Amino acid sequence: MRATTVMLLGTGILILTHWANGEPTVNPKMIIELAFALIVIAMLDQGNTEPVATGFAWLFFAAVVLSSKSLLTALGKAGTTTTTPKAA
Repeated sequence: MRATTVMLLGTGILILTHWANGEPTVNPKMIIELAFALIVIAMLDQGNTEPVATGFAWLFFAAVVLSSKSLLTALGKAGTTTTTPKAA
């Protein structure tokens, strides 16, 4: 999979995660940061630097998917929730 595709998937998951957590989905700062990251990865995603771009794209994707507020992390926490009895 191309690095640019991985970055776009990560960006989509990041936007969905913000939306699901009730945070502002898109703001100007986020647009500028993501656009810059996508441009840099797209430029590196050619020739000899393609492995570097792929590595950075997968790191971004992993960071988004495994963050503390991620949808995947929330699903994992939901399955392990236990209740403790209250002391009288």
